[in-house]
Amino acid sequence: MASWLVARNHVTSLSKSKAVRRYVNLLLRLLISLLILSILLQLILAYVVAKDPRILPPALRRAKNLLIVTAHPDDECLFFSPAILGVLDRNPDTKGGLIVLSSGNNYGIGETRKVELKGSCKALSIDPARCLALDKPDLQDNPKVWWDEDVITTMVKDYVSKWKVDVILTFDSGGVSGHINHRAVSAAVSHYASTDASAPPTYILTTTSLPRKYTFLLDLPLTSLSFSWRIFKALFTPANVIDESYENKALVASTWSMYFKTRQAFRSHETQYSWDRNLYMIVSRYVWFNDLRRVERSPTKSAY
Repeated sequence: MASWLVARNHVTSLSKSKAVRRYVNLLLRLLISLLILSILLQLILAYVVAKDPRILPPALRRAKNLLIVTAHPDDECLFFSPAILGVLDRNPDTKGGLIVLSSGNNYGIGETRKVELKGSCKALSIDPARCLALDKPDLQDNPKVWWDEDVITTMVKDYVSKWKVDVILTFDSGGVSGHINHRAVSAAVSHYASTDASAPPTYILTTTSLPRKYTFLLDLPLTSLSFSWRIFKALFTPANVIDESYENKALVASTWSMYFKTRQAFRSHETQYSWDRNLYMIVSRYVWFNDLRRVERSPTKSAY
């Protein structure tokens, strides 16, 4: 009897082990399939349909003066580089400008970070004369302080006028990382873009959940779902007459050249170059692709 029980337990154990192996093998196959699909999508978006107006709207493709508005030095390469390079590298007639609303002086190294920013701008093809880390008393780097939105709006409007800006890139309401300074920038610029008739078209970078943020390219199929019809049409139909509805969002993927420029840009930020940030430059979706949404114009209320 004891021998029979031992034999039965052994058979049961083997069956469970086989079942576990089957599930593991199935999971691995699914992950490999997802990775292949993700890489294929990246190649299509980066090399095949990158300039199609259904993927990169005319407001971005034809911009003469692009303005990126961020909160801290290094935001531009950690979050926005696919969109920045997607516009500037693909249209040599576009002049890029960046205003960083603080010098990142939370740890007393603001002046050093201003210098680092110049190297990043060079790598990202941003005009060095339009690469500014501002240091206003009302807008100091602080993860506990919501910046004065009126001050932000005034500064953005000044540079829009000074540089004849015809399109803006900035954060959405989540600020990508949730940083309170990022969110304040979004609130101010989005309100300006939605309520001021003279404001240029403004595109905001989509914030995702934390698990999606660090999935390398594996989040691209999910992100691409809302663009699937546009991608299909870009692949198989000519862009003769463009519907204005295509202006409402954009999807920009990095080529390998753009990715290496992103890494070069971040290397300029030596004070921020830690092992975890180095890992970020591999696994974060934001260094591989950006999906953007245009702020809707509303004369009566904010976009949020």
